[in-house]
Amino acid sequence: MTFPITGFYTGLLGLIMIVLQVLVVVARARHDTLFGTGGKMELMLPMRRHGNFVETVPLALIALALAEVQGLGGIWLHLAGGLLVLSRLIHPFGLSQSRSALMLRVAGTSGTWIATLIPLFALLAAGLPV
Repeated sequence: MTFPITGFYTGLLGLIMIVLQVLVVVARARHDTLFGTGGKMELMLPMRRHGNFVETVPLALIALALAEVQGLGGIWLHLAGGLLVLSRLIHPFGLSQSRSALMLRVAGTSGTWIATLIPLFALLAAGLPV
């Protein structure tokens, strides 16, 4: 059993996650902090950008993989996967203390929810008794 479409989006999202991890490591090094924020607010933003990613992406990818194996059409899978990647690229820029960035945060969050709901609804529909 293979998951070529989910695998593709997992690869893209994995690269995004690594970039977010590196940004946390760089921020910790810059502020001489080995663990957590060390009480430094400057570390909170990169940590939350990474944390938010790991809080939302796994469920979306699991749902995408299950929907793929259950036969959800490629168009729907690419729509959900592409929207998820785009949303997760946009969201970190919206996570800031600037009010002007709020629309990016809303767009990233909303897109992530929609991208997750597409395969979730497909899974629910597939599990309904006939």
